[in-house]
Amino acid sequence: MLMGIWTPQDIIQRAKDNDQNAIAITDLNSGYGMLEFYEKTKGIKPILGTDIYFSYDWKKIMNIVLLAKNYQWYKNIIKLISIANTENIKQTPYIKMEDLKKYSDGIIALSWWNGEIEKLIISQEPKELILDKITEYEEIFNWEFYLEFITYDYKITPERKKIEKIFLEYIKEHNKKWVITSNYRYIEKEDKQTYDVLLCVKNNWKYYDPQRPKVIKDSYIMTEEDVKKILSKNGIKEDFQEYLIANTHKISDSIDCKIPLWNLLFPKYVVPLKYGDLYKKIDKNAN
Repeated sequence: MLMGIWTPQDIIQRAKDNDQNAIAITDLNSGYGMLEFYEKTKGIKPILGTDIYFSYDWKKIMNIVLLAKNYQWYKNIIKLISIANTENIKQTPYIKMEDLKKYSDGIIALSWWNGEIEKLIISQEPKELILDKITEYEEIFNWEFYLEFITYDYKITPERKKIEKIFLEYIKEHNKKWVITSNYRYIEKEDKQTYDVLLCVKNNWKYYDPQRPKVIKDSYIMTEEDVKKILSKNGIKEDFQEYLIANTHKISDSIDCKIPLWNLLFPKYVVPLKYGDLYKKIDKNAN
């Protein structure tokens, strides 16, 4: 709750204003906004998914982003969200590796900000171990696992510079797949202060407390030009920017998730004849 200040209609309108042909929604550990978002995406491709917590033993929590390629695989994501919120709750909902393996079919996975690969890089684990772990994820998701470049300024998030420098090596030397994403928590760049106030309400912080965490990163819905400006600031050359962005478009084009709405999903039960006769007797006596 209170993780962002937008409605599905706000997101879609902003995407249209940006001349975007697709946009994703990835609620944290849930999918509450997906159906309303899907219903309102007229003329824009809806990409449905979740940013879900992942852990081997619940003590060390990581993130992984899962996107559905079609309706059948959308149901796999819903199943994983259900498992996280009903079976694996300790301090917070999460899924385990065996859950991922069981319901990974047709899901696109992104390494994300707080993912296992990123943690291994920050911990300065051996390159061979990190590459083996990437291969493990690639095999789980049928080679639809992507190292994620996030459009944050390196001056604000220096740890991303270290992570993405290693990612570039893996892309060039080991042919690993990648995606560029723009994480949004609000619509316009000018909404940052409003979002800051929202977090104070959510976490019971006093707004003017100098010790409280502040919103520093920009998390608005960016245009492609906004993304390129940040990549340039981060020292990524223009020709390679196009190369990175083109793959993001390719992933978007591969997604075709059509959800049948307003269908009755309850199974049809055939009542045995003996019980049908019983109902008739009860009904007759009632009259």
